[in-house]
Amino acid sequence: MSKYNETEYDLFSRLFILNEFTEKKLDILSKQNISIVGIGGIGCPLSQYLVSSGVKELLLVDGDIIEKSNLNRQILFNLNDIGQKKVEVAKHKLKLINTECKIDIIDVNVSSSNLNSLNDCNIIVDATDDWFTSKLLNEYCIKHSINFLYSSALRHDLQIILFDNENKDNHICLNCIFPNRNDVDLPRCSVVGISGISAGLAGLVAAQKIINFSLNLRDETNIMTISDGKNLNFDKIIIKSKDDCYLNST
Repeated sequence: MSKYNETEYDLFSRLFILNEFTEKKLDILSKQNISIVGIGGIGCPLSQYLVSSGVKELLLVDGDIIEKSNLNRQILFNLNDIGQKKVEVAKHKLKLINTECKIDIIDVNVSSSNLNSLNDCNIIVDATDDWFTSKLLNEYCIKHSINFLYSSALRHDLQIILFDNENKDNHICLNCIFPNRNDVDLPRCSVVGISGISAGLAGLVAAQKIINFSLNLRDETNIMTISDGKNLNFDKIIIKSKDDCYLNST
């Protein structure tokens, strides 16, 4: 007998046709506890596709309110939502997809003083447009052995990588890739621009990486997916550990 009620079974009926989405597999996915930090151009499509794929526990973290300039890429929001808190509107919209999904929200931006609120998650997603926050989350996930997905979209370009921080035998982290990156020097989408389509594409790739990792469909860890969204060119870069990474012994 199915564990899913009639509404949920209808929601996932097309998934159940696929070999990798048996009810047993969907049970595994439903038990993933995922935190998405940043409910913007990447976080919106990512959260939507995770919920519609069977994830039932999400923590949404963002201290911003919805502005008109968000609407070209933050697909959970519309003109009626302007001025409201992103996490509150996102929770409402996501619950309309699956009412059985447990969604918690934190309506402040991440800082060193509130990182412990993410401790119950087994995957933390960085969907911010802020390198300082990315570094903070990277170090926190290493320290607490929490899997970490870094995502970035700028102009037409995107980068996504998932780090398996439960594997202590092979240290690879964000600092191994960008050891000398300075947040002061980095461009922001508010300055150089961002394609809504490329941001959405980053969210879709991130969602698929999480599903592949959670269901052990293919090894997505420590492989950076990069794309020029304008020309739809995709590539993958295998990241190797750096012996001199200062986080290697954390």
